[in-house]
Amino acid sequence: MRFWSAVKKKLRKIIPADRVYLDKKFKEKDVQDKKIREQQEKDFQEIDKKIQELDRKLQLLDNSLKASGKSQDKLFKEVQKNREAGEKASEELRQYVEQEFRRRDDWGKRAAEIRHLAGERPVWVIKCPAPEGPKKVRWGDYAYALSLKRYLDRLGIYTVIDMKEDWDCETEADVVLVLRGCHFYRPDRRNKKCLYIMWNISHPDMITEEEYELYDVVCICSRYYAQKMADKVKVPVIPLLQCTDTELFYPKEEQEEVCENDFVFIGNTRGIARQCVLWAIQDKLPLKIWGTGWVTMFPEHKDLIQSGSIENKKIPDVYRASKATLNDHWKDMLDDQFVNNRIFDALACGLPVISDSCEELRNIFPDAVLYYETKEDFDRCIRTLETDYASVKEKVLAQWPLIKEKYSFEARARELVEIAEKYGKKDK
Repeated sequence: MRFWSAVKKKLRKIIPADRVYLDKKFKEKDVQDKKIREQQEKDFQEIDKKIQELDRKLQLLDNSLKASGKSQDKLFKEVQKNREAGEKASEELRQYVEQEFRRRDDWGKRAAEIRHLAGERPVWVIKCPAPEGPKKVRWGDYAYALSLKRYLDRLGIYTVIDMKEDWDCETEADVVLVLRGCHFYRPDRRNKKCLYIMWNISHPDMITEEEYELYDVVCICSRYYAQKMADKVKVPVIPLLQCTDTELFYPKEEQEEVCENDFVFIGNTRGIARQCVLWAIQDKLPLKIWGTGWVTMFPEHKDLIQSGSIENKKIPDVYRASKATLNDHWKDMLDDQFVNNRIFDALACGLPVISDSCEELRNIFPDAVLYYETKEDFDRCIRTLETDYASVKEKVLAQWPLIKEKYSFEARARELVEIAEKYGKKDK
């Protein structure tokens, strides 16, 4: 205050101003300075609170690190590891986006290219649910599409397989055949000349009547369910059962009495302990398993698990070297009487099958398959194999002519061509 009093005296001597006016201005200045000091004090208090809160959090972090037994160095390593994982994921995403852009650029060229390569042949596109890439060979759907393509090509068709990522590619096809399992496909009606056929090979519970009616023709892998749907939808519904590739799956020329493998099972866990596998383990059968999820499901039986997957082309050799295979169906497929292709593959190789049953399966193979519903039935099947294997084997081998004639991809390709000729667009 002494300083401002001295300033006031000096100014009064220099500036010819009214004393009251100057006092007023100095008072205003004092008030303003006081407010600034008060605000600074509040700011300092707020900063002090934040510092205290930060100290508290650092203390909690330090306590947490001590409690968990982690050192700061280990924590930093984890942070670095997470950063590297994030960078890797970012790079994978970048590559995926670039790949998708290239894929869509290629779509624009494919229609003309395919038509050029096809010449005068009709163009069929098989929509396969398997993903593109090296892992597709592990998908049964991919093997299914490959076999079907081979036999269609022999009938004068130019056949293209679209993997799941290419399902939206427009190729100006004459026929689009959708292998309908778990994935939905909407026919592209911009192609006015195309005949759209759904082949419902599995999971009928995932398909609505409205979806069936999106197609020109629906083929279903169950006589029972085809008849059921034919009464409900307006489009033609045709039973077209699953089948096998008889150029891959066929019996040995000479049958051996001693088998390299005893009981085998090829299939994934589906997240459940599949009963036939569980019962075989409980009975301590000499079992070999191929498929994902089994190590987690039965960690104490890792010795039974041969691999997480097996390529389709290697399965016939496994079957021909085995005593019997276990088999079961998804519940919805069993309820709606969809016979899976494992039955046809195994029997074509001359391999006895122990399976759950439905009326349609029993009608096709009345006594060539060993059927179970309960654990007691399953054990009875095992005893039959042990006591009368030669008779069981003879019944299985006797199915080869039937399978080759009626349940082969060769037969299905002919039937599909006949369906296309009957229901194809007449004005194209």
